Amino acid sequence: ENLLKGVKKVIGRRSIYTEIRNFHDYSKYKESFASLGFNYIPWLNLQVDTSSQEIVEKNLSKSRKRDLRTSFRDGADIIDKPSIEQVRDWYEILKKLYETKVKTPLFPCLFFEHLYQISSAHFLLVEVKKEIIGGTCVVGNTSILYEWFVCGDESNTYGIFPSTVATYAGLNYAQEKGFKMFDMMGAGSPDVYYGVRDFKAKFGGKTVENG
Repeated sequence: ENLLKGVKKVIGRRSIYTEIRNFHDYSKYKESFASLGFNYIPWLNLQVDTSSQEIVEKNLSKSRKRDLRTSFRDGADIIDKPSIEQVRDWYEILKKLYETKVKTPLFPCLFFEHLYQISSAHFLLVEVKKEIIGGTCVVGNTSILYEWFVCGDESNTYGIFPSTVATYAGLNYAQEKGFKMFDMMGAGSPDVYYGVRDFKAKFGGKTVENG
């Protein structure tokens, strides 16, 4: 409660609203949040078991396996250690996605350039014929890898599914680096249709509702 009071005092007058996204079950603190004026909103998330490669592959839906198979067949490559220039190319795709579909504010490119320098963050980009067409930015703690931002140019002329390839790359990275879970960072309101939730569900995640 002291922490929340401090947050409200410092930034309350300078912000439109303050939002807390629960990565875990914080229900035991619900009364503390409510007493300080916060409203609880039910919000879904999907978390994928990455404890083994067998589990990762088993959890994929048939359509995801098909899309991955055709994407790799047609020339998609995963860039595990991209250059900063490639990250900037990826950012332009992400920026366009936020401007045309997501329609919420996005960090400037400089934010991602700084993130590129941090050891806990990693960029996995999708390339075809030396052109970046998608990718994901993941950030990890000791046991969970979080998919912060993923995007793809789905209108590419190569017949490749970059968002699918990027998320699959994130799952594999989580498994290879010993993360037990891949957190897909949000699946929308349980009462509202959300196409992104359908996309994420096909990777076999467990649905949780932590608000």
